[in-house]
Amino acid sequence: MSRWTAIAALVAAMVIANAAQAADKLVLQLHGPAQFEFAGYYAALWQGYYRDAGLTVEIKPGAGRGQPAIDPVREITEGRAQFATGTGELVVRAAQGLPLMLLAPIFQASGAAVYFRADSDFASPGSLTKARVGRQPSGDTLDIELTTALRAEGVDPTKLKSVPLEPTQIVPALADKTVDAAAGSAWDVPFLARDKGLALKSFNPADYRVEFYGDTLYTLRRLANTDPDTVAKFRTASLKGWAYALQHPDEVITRMVAELPAPAGISDAAALDRYQAEVARRLSRFPDVTLGQSNPDRWDRIEQTMMAAGAVMRTADTEDFVFDPDAQARSKTDLRAFILIGATVTFALAVTLWLVMRWRRGARPATRRRADPAPASPLPATPAPEAAAVSATPATASSDLNAVIGRLERAIRQRLPRPVSFRVSLLPELWPCRVDPGLLRSVLLDLVGAAASDMKNKGELIVGTRNYAFDAAALVEMPDARLGEYVRITVRDNGPGFAEDALARILDPAVSKRAAAASAAEVLRGAGGFVRVESAEGVGTAVHLYLPRIKEVAATGAASRPPKPAAAVA
Repeated sequence: MSRWTAIAALVAAMVIANAAQAADKLVLQLHGPAQFEFAGYYAALWQGYYRDAGLTVEIKPGAGRGQPAIDPVREITEGRAQFATGTGELVVRAAQGLPLMLLAPIFQASGAAVYFRADSDFASPGSLTKARVGRQPSGDTLDIELTTALRAEGVDPTKLKSVPLEPTQIVPALADKTVDAAAGSAWDVPFLARDKGLALKSFNPADYRVEFYGDTLYTLRRLANTDPDTVAKFRTASLKGWAYALQHPDEVITRMVAELPAPAGISDAAALDRYQAEVARRLSRFPDVTLGQSNPDRWDRIEQTMMAAGAVMRTADTEDFVFDPDAQARSKTDLRAFILIGATVTFALAVTLWLVMRWRRGARPATRRRADPAPASPLPATPAPEAAAVSATPATASSDLNAVIGRLERAIRQRLPRPVSFRVSLLPELWPCRVDPGLLRSVLLDLVGAAASDMKNKGELIVGTRNYAFDAAALVEMPDARLGEYVRITVRDNGPGFAEDALARILDPAVSKRAAAASAAEVLRGAGGFVRVESAEGVGTAVHLYLPRIKEVAATGAASRPPKPAAAVA
């Protein structure tokens, strides 16, 4: 009996070991065939980056041209994969309620374009009203990108002469003139057209609205929450693989051609991979942009653009589906800070209690006698020189305007209707200036609210910062400016704009058609700055706030004190 028990225990242990080994294996499901578009993941596998991170990874290619489709989202939601890649449709799926976590966009641009024959001219969304346009199914990312560009230019997508096309039909349909233009991908359309001797031109839909991210690595929110360490390791190793692939494309291409199945319908896989290596470098913007760089605000703007185009009916909170790679580090830092604060508070309470007890013991005898009144001072108190210097310092210290605006982004979005898109354009090396952050917050939010009211639930609002210097020559062109160096904050909208007579009186509080601008002028005048407004009917309005630059000096405190009068200088 004991022998059978031992055998049963051995079998059970083997089953558990096999199950554990299977559970430790991670599957990455690609949304396309094994081509350079996915080279970074293969490089991470071949270079041992996954192994070094303690991960066992299998990469499963997606469907090729003309093959039955594989839905990576379904693969991970049904447990056949733990990680996957996808494009802009991930925003749609997340908005539909699927628990996705977007880990890292590999490509900062999607590569979507509208292609047309070189002997024709359909170089803008407006020109497509006269064309037969090849369209993908309505839920396809390419069609979503086309639709958002059309709506941004005031073109109703339903009014186009649309011709249904599958991705494999784009080049043949352009070649035989079945269509005049079609939305396609830079990953294959130019290569296939060149292979057929077809000359094409194109325009980028992103030139007419917010730029969509390209291929993105993602997982399930549940895995990111329950095993953040594995998710972080997989993300880091994948990005390391992409850096290697982009730096050593020839080496990676040689191995891909030798070890991976060639994409269906492609006669020269190496030529396609070489072509895609250039596309990958262009769309990733590597090394100028850090691989995996992701901006939650940009995801918000993509969502809003899709909603305006009717691709999604509601939006999701980006904090729920955009991965924060620094969250773990912040959690550890917050915990250490909490412990330190707790220890400090405990110590302070103990010291306070000891002082109170000591005071009580010393105070009892003193209650038996009347204290002598303190002698009156014959002269008013004179502040110490240090105190006088502090009181002479302006109340507002040097402020980081980019940080102030960054903290305002959520409040700004809350003041804009959903169809109005919003983005910031902040100059990294901004000069320091002196301003009350609370006052600036009030001014900016008033300007945003006024712009939103004029835009009537459509358009785009931009808040940006720049350094600006006015010399005598500049004042000839802009007589309402002032000499000197300034930090400029701009609130720009593409609303209806103002006629010249209204613009001339825009800063007059009594008659201004944008009272927030007139109010801002009064506020900045008190801070030593000024306001300029530019506007044109049918184009939009830009309100520029100019705040005086603080000259950077040695950190001795002298920068915060007013300069001596010229007559007092020795």
